[in-house]
Amino acid sequence: MSIIVITCIKFLFHFINDSLLTFLKNLDGVSGYKLRYYFYKKRFKYLGTNVRIDTGVEFIGMEFISIGNDTYIDKNCIIVGSPENMDISHRYLKLRHNENYVGKRGEISIGMNCHISQNAMIFGYGGVCIGNNSAISTGGKLYSLTSVPYNPFDRSEIVSIMPYEGVSPTLEGPIVLGENVWIGIDTVVSPGVAIGNNSFVKSFSFVMDSFNENSYIGGSPAK
Repeated sequence: MSIIVITCIKFLFHFINDSLLTFLKNLDGVSGYKLRYYFYKKRFKYLGTNVRIDTGVEFIGMEFISIGNDTYIDKNCIIVGSPENMDISHRYLKLRHNENYVGKRGEISIGMNCHISQNAMIFGYGGVCIGNNSAISTGGKLYSLTSVPYNPFDRSEIVSIMPYEGVSPTLEGPIVLGENVWIGIDTVVSPGVAIGNNSFVKSFSFVMDSFNENSYIGGSPAK
């Protein structure tokens, strides 16, 4: 079989798969929920029972994503897992360690009975773990890896603020949300943060530090 024929077959396979995924992502109603569940069940690292995935949700790195029973992923969320060995060694990379995290780099684990609301974003490059009965409100964002506008090892150095180019100064660290944690509307959680059980983060907050259990958190930066 010629290289041209093999290339055409591969292209056709990817085209059919992408077309099916586009159709399923936008199929509304009970049929959409059921078909998406069976489609993702075979592709995720783990997908529990009675998980509802609404329309317009974008998953990248499905094999690195686990979702527990009775969890609802609302419309138009973006959830990104990645390989543990993703290489960004060319960047000015500062790691924020999180002793509460027990998973692997790049993995996303969402517990049972959680609600990830519309337009939320979870970037799991550094690892993300969300405990049972937790919620991320509309527009909430968890960044376990993010660009920063300075060299984290020498702030006197002038660097390009354009992300993903050259040395692209970067902060990475796993995020851990305990059980019964509520992240408010349009709140951003930065790399390396741990938020203890039974905590609430007010809307429009920017969380840069970790907090113990039973915390009421808010502000930019959050306190």
